[in-house]
This record gives sequence, C-alpha cells and structure tokens, in this order.
Amino acid sequence: MIIILLTIMIMAIYEAIYYNIRFKKSVREEEQANKALVQAQLDALQNQTQPHFFFNTLNTLRDLIDQNSREEAKEFVDKLSEMYRFLLELGNDDLIPLMKELRFAKAYIHIQSERFGENLKLNWDIPETSLDSMIVPMSLQPLLENAIKHNVVSKAKPLLINVSIQDNKLVVANKLEPKSTQLPSTKVGLINIEKRYTLISGKSIEFENEGNRFRVWLPLLTVSDKRD
Repeated sequence: MIIILLTIMIMAIYEAIYYNIRFKKSVREEEQANKALVQAQLDALQNQTQPHFFFNTLNTLRDLIDQNSREEAKEFVDKLSEMYRFLLELGNDDLIPLMKELRFAKAYIHIQSERFGENLKLNWDIPETSLDSMIVPMSLQPLLENAIKHNVVSKAKPLLINVSIQDNKLVVANKLEPKSTQLPSTKVGLINIEKRYTLISGKSIEFENEGNRFRVWLPLLTVSDKRD
C-alpha cells in the first residue's frame, strides 16, 4: 500500500511539473506572438507616416520652384535631404530623445519658412532639463504640419505655433484661423500618433479644440515606460 501511495504521489508530482512546463511554454509563445503583433502594428503605423510626409514635402517643393529662385529650391532640397537622413538613421527605434525630435521638427519648420517667410512664427519654450526625455519619433512634426495645413498663413493673419513643456508633457498650441476652402479634417495624423503612443507605452495623447485655439499634449517618456 505504501509503495502504491508513493507511486501515485510521484506520478502526481511528475504530471504537475510536466503541465507547469507546458503552461509556461504556452505563455511564452503567446507573449512572443503578442509582441510580434504589436511590432507589426507599429511598423505599419510608422510606414504610414513616412509616405505621407514625403508626399507633402514634394508638394511644398513644387510650390517653392514656382514662386522662388533656383538657389532657394536647391537649399530646400539640401534641408530635405537632412530630414531624410534622420528617417534613415531612425530605423526601428520606438523612442528617441526629445532633443533629436526637436532637430527634425526645426528642420521641417526651416523648410516651411522658405515658403511662408515671416508669416509663420514658432515659439520654442523647451527647458534644457527636458531635452533628454524620450518621445515617440515623428510625433511632433505631424502636429506642426497639421497646424500649417489647416490654418491661414498670411501677412494679415500670421500663424504662431507655441511648443512648450507643461507637467512633463510636450504641448503644441496654435490659434485657429481655418482656411475657407479646406476639407473636413480626418485626424489621421492624430490617430496615428495616438496608436503609436498606446502600443509603445500604454499612455495616451490629449488634444483640445477650444473653437479659437487648438492644443495637443504629448507625454514625455523614459526608457522604462516602453512596454515589454
């Protein structure tokens, strides 16, 4: 009887160990599948932003060639090549330092200033202590692009965009002067940024339309905020 009981206990322990190993393996496989799915979603979202950016910058170049000298157009192309170098260096990085994202955004604004001159004004209020914070790449530039795309930028109504830090968030704000002929916004850019923030960190962006002013808040992150 003792031998039988010992045999049953050993078999029970063996079965428990076996199913525990199977369970852990199943959990690991599920985690790997989920990570692969999240990465595929991120890749799709990042691939969505770059052709959109390329299309818009080509349109800007066309307008510049029509309105300005060949030398100004060549300078535009040089700045554009710097921006595409940033995209190539970015690779598959899910988070980058705010300092790097600001360089990319300022290069974009420099290009747009060739087109709009003094009618486009940027107020950068970024303390040095925030420059090492992390941010989702290509999240600031689309917000600047949207502000320029959907608002009047003229001598009579210059566009001022404020970029600042508040409560550990990057805030982009501008006064609304909607163009009379624009189509309703689909908010594709905002949705893209929102999805990438959620997939990477689980945190959400915020935006607010006050009727005469539009603001967006992008959380500043750390490497530890990145989801495993």
